[in-house]
Amino acid sequence: MIFIWLAWIAAIGIGLLFGARLGLLAGFLLAAVFTDMKARKIPNRLVLTGIVIGLLAQAFLLDGEGIVSALKGLAFGFGLFLPLYLLRVMGAGDVKLMALVGCFTGSPAIFGVVLCTLLAGGVLSLVFALKLKMARQMLSNSIFMVLPGAAKIAGDKPSIHPAGVNSVGTLPYAMAISVGTASYLIWQGI
Repeated sequence: MIFIWLAWIAAIGIGLLFGARLGLLAGFLLAAVFTDMKARKIPNRLVLTGIVIGLLAQAFLLDGEGIVSALKGLAFGFGLFLPLYLLRVMGAGDVKLMALVGCFTGSPAIFGVVLCTLLAGGVLSLVFALKLKMARQMLSNSIFMVLPGAAKIAGDKPSIHPAGVNSVGTLPYAMAISVGTASYLIWQGI
């Protein structure tokens, strides 16, 4: 709980620097990162509160783009990450967190945010694997995932690896969403 309060204090500072809407978004993202790292979950209460505040911020703040843009951002953020949840690549909290980000950024920006988030996730996964000295296993897993598809495209029968895949671990993806969102906003000149 203390982490959530620290995130809100940081959000107030960021809000004073960059505007209320982005400050609020930063606070929700920081709170999500702290809870995801600590409990490996992003609370629904946090996400739903963020979505409501994001919709209100877009509708009523001077730097907001409007409620329609917020709703489109929510839908696109959710829709772009939903297939990754269905493939069991990420958790439901991550999908809902991207919908929250879409509320605050609006529909035009959410596509860039998603791309930057996926890139940040790849880099953070590599750093995570290197830190755990599991980079070789990560490369092996990547090859195992790519080879069946490549064989299918070439018209060959895909071979089944008898040993299967050993997981390198999981990444608290709220961190990747936060880094990707911040990177995109900075790249666009906030």
